[in-house]
Amino acid sequence: MITHLSNTMRTTLTILTFLLAFVASFATDLEAAREAAAEGDWVQAATHIRKAIEKNPLDIPSLKLGARIYLELDIHDTALSYAHRVFEADDREKDNVLLYAQALRENSQAPEATVVLRKYLRKNDDVDVSLELVNALMTADSLKSAELVATTARDRHKNSPAAYLALGNFYFNSKPIPVFELAVQNYDEALHLDSTLVMAHFNLAICYWRMGNRETDQDLGNELFTRSLKEWDQVTKMDPKNARAWFEQGKILYLAGKYASSAKALTVYRELRPLGTGEVMASWYLGESLFKQNLCDSAKQHLENAAASIDSLKPKVSLMMARCTFQAKKWKECSDYYLASISIKPRWEKSDYWYFGAALVLAGDTSRAINVMAEASERDPKSCGFMFRYALLLQSRLMYARSTDIFRQRLVNCSDSLDAKIHLFIGNNFFSDSLVDSAVASYERALALNPKYIYATLRLGETYLAKGDVVTGQSLLEKVITNAQVTTSVDERNYGVGAIIRLNGIDLQDKKWQSLIDRSKIGKDLNPKSVGSWLYLAIGYQGLQDVENAKKSYKEVLKLDPNNDAAKKNLKALGN
Repeated sequence: MITHLSNTMRTTLTILTFLLAFVASFATDLEAAREAAAEGDWVQAATHIRKAIEKNPLDIPSLKLGARIYLELDIHDTALSYAHRVFEADDREKDNVLLYAQALRENSQAPEATVVLRKYLRKNDDVDVSLELVNALMTADSLKSAELVATTARDRHKNSPAAYLALGNFYFNSKPIPVFELAVQNYDEALHLDSTLVMAHFNLAICYWRMGNRETDQDLGNELFTRSLKEWDQVTKMDPKNARAWFEQGKILYLAGKYASSAKALTVYRELRPLGTGEVMASWYLGESLFKQNLCDSAKQHLENAAASIDSLKPKVSLMMARCTFQAKKWKECSDYYLASISIKPRWEKSDYWYFGAALVLAGDTSRAINVMAEASERDPKSCGFMFRYALLLQSRLMYARSTDIFRQRLVNCSDSLDAKIHLFIGNNFFSDSLVDSAVASYERALALNPKYIYATLRLGETYLAKGDVVTGQSLLEKVITNAQVTTSVDERNYGVGAIIRLNGIDLQDKKWQSLIDRSKIGKDLNPKSVGSWLYLAIGYQGLQDVENAKKSYKEVLKLDPNNDAAKKNLKALGN
């Protein structure tokens, strides 16, 4: 019997110990939630209250605090669920009524909120409940009823700041046109009665902003905007963890184009309301504010967070990131982002077509790039740099006639220092299409604009040779060679080498061996690594039967080009 009693007592003590531990744990979570809420750390408060409610789902104080916490975090459905259970437990308690009504209003159930509030007011004349009723009626578009409730509350409670706050809210939300001046008057009266009323400062800040927006007098508009910012400063000083204030302030600054200040305010908001809580649009405003400052890496995450929650933002974000990645020279990413933003193509700027086309080229998709750039050239033919690159792209794809068309459009729209070069490229297009007379005319236009354009002289000389006009062609190429011997330009020295090789081809046909030697010596001096100069030099020596010098020259060719068949064959023929 004694053993049996001991076991029973032991079991009872175990159960009691467990219950005490459970109660202590529950109390600890609830108290931690209260402390975090008192500090304005609503995210941490939510973590604790969630645990408390899981342990005791019927505890009314926990549910009441939970509803307040989730309303602060804009998690409205959970807040409404908790507030409803609190209201059902005691629908006569003022705080329960206000909590449930606010939760209904925040969940787009303003008409239901008005029913709850009117029922309470039939038995109790309370200014705070009247204020909430005004807010609910305004949300439900019952403007006349809202005005009656607000003015009645003001008349009955002349010394209550809540009464003036209610009337101010009515004027602020009046439709079709808000009466901001009267709203300001009533908010000022509320602050006269209680200067610490954060909501009055909050609403005043928005009022001044709206008034400034509609003001045609720029000086007065700026003054109203300054007043708005002063009120925001008051709110954030009095309640630095008022997330809604940081959001509204950031949004207003964003709309005003003050992106740096907006980003600062919205960053604080996001710290107070991490992703998954609060306003989704905060991520959009913050991301775009950073984007407007060219802080693309910082903007990306916020923009993508917004797009993940709001599908309609996805193509907008893709367009913004396409512009960012173009500046960052991430060509494949850029082209992929532009493809993802095709659905909002009407919102593209003219430059976007060029950016997309250029990114495609640099990502290796030249076929698609040509089609995109074709559209870009129609929309924005005055984009000089891109028109030039597009024409070159067409030229590289052997689309000579189309390339010439684009070059000509650029000449019409963008006359500048590149004109001579463009005429030269047009000449190259004609030459490639065997239209040598047109090529000559284009090269001559290039030289008329820039008589010292040596490459144009080279091309003109080569084209005259192609026409069979050896005298004119040779004369022009000799000018290129003469210039090469005195210039410091590497390009012009190489043009001289090119002219030498072209003339050597003619001398070879005429077996002018000494001319080959004389001219090729100039060529190798201009560029010691010119395989063509060394090869013609060797051929010239071979033609004059100067075997030793011919061999030496052929060996120089093979040092530069070990697989040169002509040098190998001729060297072998010379008995090496």
